[in-house]
Amino acid sequence: MTFFVAALTTDRSEGSSHLTGKAGQKAPKRRGREEESCCRVAVTPGKRAETMTKNAISNTASRKPVGIASLVLATTIRPICEDLAVLADRLPEAPAPVERLAGLPNIAPASTAVIARATFHDNELGRFVKLMSKDDTLTEERIDTFNALNLLRQSAYLAAALFEPCSDDDRWAKDYIGECLASAAKRQGDAARAALLRKAFGIAPRARKKSSTTDLGEMTAWIQDTVRRMGLIRPPAADASADELARVGCYRLEEAPSLEDFFAAAPDLTSLAEEAMDLLAKADTWTQSVGEIDRIFEQAAKSALTLAYAAIARVGLWPARTERDLHAKATCRAILRDRVADPASARAVAAMAYDLGNGVAAQSDRFKVEAKHATERFPGQG
Repeated sequence: MTFFVAALTTDRSEGSSHLTGKAGQKAPKRRGREEESCCRVAVTPGKRAETMTKNAISNTASRKPVGIASLVLATTIRPICEDLAVLADRLPEAPAPVERLAGLPNIAPASTAVIARATFHDNELGRFVKLMSKDDTLTEERIDTFNALNLLRQSAYLAAALFEPCSDDDRWAKDYIGECLASAAKRQGDAARAALLRKAFGIAPRARKKSSTTDLGEMTAWIQDTVRRMGLIRPPAADASADELARVGCYRLEEAPSLEDFFAAAPDLTSLAEEAMDLLAKADTWTQSVGEIDRIFEQAAKSALTLAYAAIARVGLWPARTERDLHAKATCRAILRDRVADPASARAVAAMAYDLGNGVAAQSDRFKVEAKHATERFPGQG
């Protein structure tokens, strides 16, 4: 399963069986009439009727649902929030906007938890594809379950790239998943995508290290620490209760009604574009106001920039449904073209979001695609 792909595919191969004998092998002799007559079994009319009745029952009996139809859907509608929207919803109360935004690092989610959510929804997308391969009759009816899971997954990966790590474990998790995703893109032959992922996750090229002898104790400690950290990004167990999963922002296919409601209730892209412009204006003002010891303004400016790019990424990621949505996307594209001095990593996150949004929109005539800008490369995107 690769990152930033709107649809998933599986490769299948079918074996073939040959009923012919080996080359040069003589065909079996035909049985004589006596043998044939010995092998015949007399079938009485009563026996024949019984067999026909059993066959009729077998053919008309209700069959166990397979594929997507086999899902037992939840009846409770749960509120769902994507990771790119979480920070704006969690901003602390404060007397002034600068103090409110300066407190953003204190409420930012751990990158390890965000990545675990992305992996969980990636696994659920795999389940969807597997079930669809068994019976695709309900695929069109449940396509927005897939779209919702895909959007949650992509939003989590984009958030992991955009948000500032809160700890050493978060920094390791961000580097690790960024390397994994970039390597996967490179294996698929998409060097441009791999480079964009490395830029988005802030992964610098690594210098080749000369081989050296490592102390056994250091190696043991490194292995133990890596195992511990891998546990931090491991997704929650799929067999956990729906309530437990919802508390950590994870949703199974069985939550299709909630997932489809979430995807149907798209955010107002125009409002997000306006929010981004307001935050960027604040960031510019506070950057100019920063003195040598004014840490509050400095942190508030960084937080405003992060939230602005989270809003721009959401505008890019959600497929446009109206002409108004397309105008909002065009507005944010203009921002990305103009603000070439902003961090390259944030701009790369926004560029990927736009690619993904257009990919989803192209799959259905319910959405509108930015035909004019579908292949546009932003300055610095590569």
